[in-house]
Amino acid sequence: MTGFDTVTCLSDLGTADESVGVIHSILRQAAPHAAVIDLCHEIDPGDTRTAALMLVRSVQHLAPGVVLASVGRLLDRPAIAVSVGGGQSMLVGPDNGVLAAATAAVGGADAAVRISDGGDADHQTVLHPARDVLAPAAGRLAAGEPIEALGSPVDPASLLPSLVAVPRISDDGSVAAEVLAVTRWGTVQLNVDRDTLAPLGQQLVAEWIASASVGVSAAANSQSVQLAEPGTAGTGSLALSDDPYGLLEFTVAGGSAHHLGFDVGTEVRLRRVT
Repeated sequence: MTGFDTVTCLSDLGTADESVGVIHSILRQAAPHAAVIDLCHEIDPGDTRTAALMLVRSVQHLAPGVVLASVGRLLDRPAIAVSVGGGQSMLVGPDNGVLAAATAAVGGADAAVRISDGGDADHQTVLHPARDVLAPAAGRLAAGEPIEALGSPVDPASLLPSLVAVPRISDDGSVAAEVLAVTRWGTVQLNVDRDTLAPLGQQLVAEWIASASVGVSAAANSQSVQLAEPGTAGTGSLALSDDPYGLLEFTVAGGSAHHLGFDVGTEVRLRRVT
C-alpha cells in the first residue's frame, strides 16, 4: 500500500474558524507523508454549482493524489469516493454533483464506493461532514488503504451529475449563455466559448436582466458588445474575450463590469447585430 503524497482540499468551510486547521490535522495524523494543498475554502455555503465549476476547471492541473471536496453542512446525499485515471487519483465528497464534472473531465470513474462511517448512524445526522467523514476517508486513502475498504461499491453511472450549465442555441441563431462567476477583477465569466459565438460575427447585442441587488432596477438590459482579442477593445467598451479556461468573459476595457448588474446564474442572450 503506497498511498498518495498529495491531498487537495476544496470546501465551503471558510477560514474564519478552526475547521480547516482541524481537517489538516486529521489528514496529517492519517498520512503524515502527504502534502495538503488548499485549493479554496471560500465557496459560498452550499454552492455546489460553483464548487463543481472550480473543480472541473482545476482538475487537469492538480497533482495526482486525493481530492477532498466538502460543500454543505449536512450529508443530505451519501458520501462517496471515486477512483479516476486508473487509480492515479481519488475524489472524495458528497454525492451532490460536485465531483461529477471533474470525474468526466479526466476520463470517467474506474470505481466508486459509498463511504461507511463505521457505525450505524445515518450520514444525515453527521454535523460536520468534512471533519467526521470525508477527511478521515481521504486520510485513509492517502495512507494507502484501497478504495474498497471505505465502503460498499456503487455504480459510477448512478452518481448525481453536476449542475454546470451549458449554452443553448435558439432557432433564430441567438445563444443563451449563463454567468458562471463574477471575478474580483470585474470580469464576468460565461459558459460559452468563441467557436459557439463565431457564426454571430464580431459585433453582438447582449441582453440580460440586471440585478436589483447592486442597485440597478430589475429590468431588461441591452448593450452592444464586441467579440475581441484581450486588450484590443476601445476604452470603456464592453467586450467578450477569452478567459484563462477557454471560455469567454465580459470585460470593460480600462474598467470593471461590476456595475452592470450581473450575478452568478444570470442568463445572457447574445445575438447578431441587425
